[in-house]
Amino acid sequence: MQQRLDGPDREQSRELRRNVLAITQLRMSGKIDEMMRYFAPDVVVQYHCTKEGLFLPGVLEGRAAFKENIRLTDIEYEPLGSEVIDILVENGDTAVRWRNSWRHRGTGRVSTLDMAHFLRWRSGQVVEVFEYLDYHGWGPAAASARIDRDEPFGL
Repeated sequence: MQQRLDGPDREQSRELRRNVLAITQLRMSGKIDEMMRYFAPDVVVQYHCTKEGLFLPGVLEGRAAFKENIRLTDIEYEPLGSEVIDILVENGDTAVRWRNSWRHRGTGRVSTLDMAHFLRWRSGQVVEVFEYLDYHGWGPAAASARIDRDEPFGL
């Protein structure tokens, strides 16, 4: 059984959940500069998956490198919508499981991905990100899994 959070710990958990939700919404709405305020200047981003047509697994260091990687993605893909499935907060760190849909700008092909991000926080900013993807919607099933707008998530 999980221990119930009270007082400041409970409020910190709520704040982290709100921050994670804001990050996903800002990402999908293209407000990358605003999203970056949640990330430390020295953030380390670890990609643990192969991305078709995108960057390969590896590590990026620094907010500028992270932002540039997002810019390169957005040249090729238009974010359509997302749905946050779950946010977990434990010991001041967070994990988010969410689904999002993208349209390839050149071909019009729509892809829907399940993603998991594990975020380490320090002084109110993300200092480390681990990203994992599931390509279930990358093929013919993508149209049935498509999300055209952000789905509400209850905090």
